[in-house]
Amino acid sequence: MQVILFCYGSCLGSFGTAWAYRRMRQESLLYPDSHCETCQTPLKPWQLIPIWSYLILRGRCTTCQTPITPVTFVAEVLGGTLFTTLNAATWLPISWLACWGLAALHDWHTQTFPAWLSWIGLSLALWGHSPVVWLIVVFINSLMNWLWSRWSVPTIGNGDLEFFLSYGLMWGLTAMAHWLLLAASLALIINRRTTQLAFIPYLLISALFWWLMAS
Repeated sequence: MQVILFCYGSCLGSFGTAWAYRRMRQESLLYPDSHCETCQTPLKPWQLIPIWSYLILRGRCTTCQTPITPVTFVAEVLGGTLFTTLNAATWLPISWLACWGLAALHDWHTQTFPAWLSWIGLSLALWGHSPVVWLIVVFINSLMNWLWSRWSVPTIGNGDLEFFLSYGLMWGLTAMAHWLLLAASLALIINRRTTQLAFIPYLLISALFWWLMAS
């Protein structure tokens, strides 16, 4: 069963990567068929198998030898690992993590992501709460975005702020402190020379780490 769950998760990671990349290039998700972005050679079916194809190809296109971004491989491995913890009691947090995983892939490529992913994540975090709590959180989120839109030079994205709110609702303030510390540390270590970065992928990696530690 764990192997099947891993396969499903890795496929979701592969799909999310393709979706984010095609959105960056303003391409349809359905057309054209998967191909090398450098030489445009269509990929064969065996070259589309998550994880396996990256390893067999040694991370390069068979035709032009252009390196394949390792983001795809990492997303497939993390997606598969996450889904091995799926059961009747964990479907909610895993759905929440998967939702923000898709947002992280978009953020990595474009430093933006579809707003509806944030709303789905927030809805999952509010699952089981009373309507009063829903209204309060929606008001806080709307106010937060309104204030952000009037920030002359934002130093953080509003998507990051929405992730903070969603994580705090899902896991609590104490867990949130550990989560932010690890995410910020990873971002500083990996991007020491970068003035602008996509922060949501680091938030997502930190969230996955703490989830797997707890599982």
